[in-house]
Amino acid sequence: MKGKLVLLAGKPNDANRDYLPEEIKGSNIVVNENGNNSQVYPEKLIEYHDCITEDNVEDTWYEYVPATYDPKKKTPLVFSMHGGLMTGWGQCIYTSWTHVADREGFICVFPDAHDNRMWMIECNPKNVDEITKPAPKGFPTLNKPTGEVEDYHDVKFVRALLLRLKEKYNIDEGRVYMQGMSMGNVMTSQVARYCGELFAAAAGSGCPTDSCLLFNPDGKVINKGGALDIWESRLEHDKTPPHYGEDDRTVVINNIKYWRMVNEAHDLPQIRIVGEKNLAFFKGKKANITLMDVRNRDHGQTFDDAEMVWDYMFSGVRKNEDNSLTHFETICDNSGDNFAIAIAEHADMAWVNNKIKSTGAETLRWEKLKYHGLNGGQIVRGSYLCAPIGFLAEVFDAKLELLQNGVAARLTLPDGRTFQFAEGCIGCVVDNKIESMLCEAIYRHDRLYISMEWFCRFAFNFQVSEFDNVMYITDHYAQLSRYMSWLLQDMLFFDSTN
Repeated sequence: MKGKLVLLAGKPNDANRDYLPEEIKGSNIVVNENGNNSQVYPEKLIEYHDCITEDNVEDTWYEYVPATYDPKKKTPLVFSMHGGLMTGWGQCIYTSWTHVADREGFICVFPDAHDNRMWMIECNPKNVDEITKPAPKGFPTLNKPTGEVEDYHDVKFVRALLLRLKEKYNIDEGRVYMQGMSMGNVMTSQVARYCGELFAAAAGSGCPTDSCLLFNPDGKVINKGGALDIWESRLEHDKTPPHYGEDDRTVVINNIKYWRMVNEAHDLPQIRIVGEKNLAFFKGKKANITLMDVRNRDHGQTFDDAEMVWDYMFSGVRKNEDNSLTHFETICDNSGDNFAIAIAEHADMAWVNNKIKSTGAETLRWEKLKYHGLNGGQIVRGSYLCAPIGFLAEVFDAKLELLQNGVAARLTLPDGRTFQFAEGCIGCVVDNKIESMLCEAIYRHDRLYISMEWFCRFAFNFQVSEFDNVMYITDHYAQLSRYMSWLLQDMLFFDSTN
């Protein structure tokens, strides 16, 4: 039986803008920012200190065991890794992992980085000296890595802590997972790439891994941990660390490309957009990858990130003794939208119900102009992506009649409604009545073009959103975001299997 979720009211501390206000610890204070909200400090979150690694230095971690825990039953375990300058308890209250644990019955552990609240992580050898030198007061100083990744104290701490928890609780060894935020995301990626055999899946939000740590100069992946399910959360307003030396798009796409290669996930993804959450599900021969891109969110993690990760991935994957994975039904179905169309400016291919189809000619952008004054001045009143009318007929199963040598046309929808368009006219005839449109019909490439936004909204009341010259149309509330628009562009313009 599932536990019941209960949110406790907290005392907002909006005036305190410290990075991690210490007053929160053990209190009912909550801090709210753009999607990265804190919860009331959980009473059952227990702090531990001990020397559990071979180098015999003391570490700190926080355990959360739900009231439904039954020591007679195998229980899943989730590691959640904090961001730079944060703590395990800080990661706990800035996520919903304990709430999901209460409902689903798994155990959570929130480790502290050993040195100055910063995980020891791999760095680009070319700039490691520069980025690990002492930082100005108030800014984080990265720990300079020494030796092999497996010898980093924080990596050994993860291994030792997992062993300790297996001895203490009845842990299901095939259902151990890790999630991290910001620097904790980079730490999670590091553990997955070098110690992936210990986990069934890994997830992270807020900071991808430097591309140079993923691939050799010849393009081959650098990996010792093998395949495991991977979840990558990206936020629209997030930025890649400048010392990576690559733009956001390149780094994020390279992180997805890396795990597609490791997990042998070469086919097109399934895409689903739920509100502001943009999800791309890649199925692999060895393991799966999910990209979640969130509209209008800053660096960090959304408060429901844990819920999404568990419901769409962690709840449905187990690691076997031979290091292979078994997938079973997740709480939420990780398939794409049943109905969705995406078009991109200048692309002659479109995304239609999780497949790529030809539009017949490239999609065009047309600006609606307002002319004013006697001197021919003009201002732009709207900018619209327009698609060939033949493409509209195909995707909406409509009958198309070309009129006046193709510069006019009539569409008859399956329900009997008729739409008649003509080049240069901002109006059309709908069931023998005049109706104004967002912009005029245009004739290019020997085809008549119509505003995709206007037609989908007027004819079907569909949801239409646009980002970076990509438009996404579906039958429910959905807001296309930054990284998903780039992913769609890459698939519509280039070979999606690369």
